[in-house]
Amino acid sequence: MAQPLVSVIVPAFNAASTLRESVESALSGSYGHIEIIIVDDGSSDTTGRIGEDLAAADTRVNLHRRDNGGVSAAFNSGLALAHGEYVARLDADDLWHPAKLERQMQAARRHPAAALVYTWVRYIDADGRVHHDGPPQRFPPRALCRGIYESLVGGNSSALMRRDIVRQLGGYDETLSSWEDLLLQLRISAYHPVDHVPEYLVGYRVRPGSLSARPDNMLASWRKARERIAQLFPHVPKFVRDWAHGKRCAELAEGFAWKGEYRHTAKLLAEALLYDPRWTSRWLASRSCRFVSRRASKGAAAPPRFLDCDPTKEAMPSERLLAKLEESRVAALTKLDEELSG
Repeated sequence: MAQPLVSVIVPAFNAASTLRESVESALSGSYGHIEIIIVDDGSSDTTGRIGEDLAAADTRVNLHRRDNGGVSAAFNSGLALAHGEYVARLDADDLWHPAKLERQMQAARRHPAAALVYTWVRYIDADGRVHHDGPPQRFPPRALCRGIYESLVGGNSSALMRRDIVRQLGGYDETLSSWEDLLLQLRISAYHPVDHVPEYLVGYRVRPGSLSARPDNMLASWRKARERIAQLFPHVPKFVRDWAHGKRCAELAEGFAWKGEYRHTAKLLAEALLYDPRWTSRWLASRSCRFVSRRASKGAAAPPRFLDCDPTKEAMPSERLLAKLEESRVAALTKLDEELSG
């Protein structure tokens, strides 16, 4: 039986420094029946030329140029050109483990009803070294409430999705410059089962200038996405959305702190405490411990590179102080999801 084609969509805007490495991480994977659609979203650097070189070197790569319209519009342009039974987004600065698509396609064959299969994520720096591991999320097949609270997939480059369902839902909301992936994944999860591969198979790069390093844009988009979530899923209890909002405010407050914008940090932490005081206070304690630990380990050996890590094992310490609270919430939200989907 022929392997299903997977269309890998790579939205790229001024990504000359990382595009080649990202695309090659997909081309070198053990699952080879892919097409890669690079969407140059009106770049002003050499992104287009690098895309041309990659397309000339491998017939599985195609370059599509468009005027700048943002990452959501770029992905949707690639989706319109995709031929695969499945689609996967690969951001132009992220990395895939060589086994990523193969493991996901194995899961898709075991669970053909799944419309989305995700993997775990490691956060990496500009040099590809692991900053920390994302949470090892194990969502049940129906996970709308948990997805709103936790974010269904930790990184844009993690999800493998059925193309027909993504097209039915209209792809990404082009009014959003971030959180567009979460909104689409929630809409999928509301009507279709999801599955996962319990391995760290994506390196999600955080660097100056990336969307994830621009908390002001992410905050504005989150407020829009929050309104859309309330409109789309009115049956979800308000406390779920409040927990989610408290968590997002705290995490974005940290982004403003890294940029030295402490007034914004204080305002967002106050908002986080208003919506979810219990989680926010424990989160603040955990971040204080992380800061002390990093100061104490200054001068230690460099962290491992993403591709050198065993994808089945934790590479960097995870947060522990929040573990009990998160476990109790996960149990409550899992039960709620069962009730809502029943």
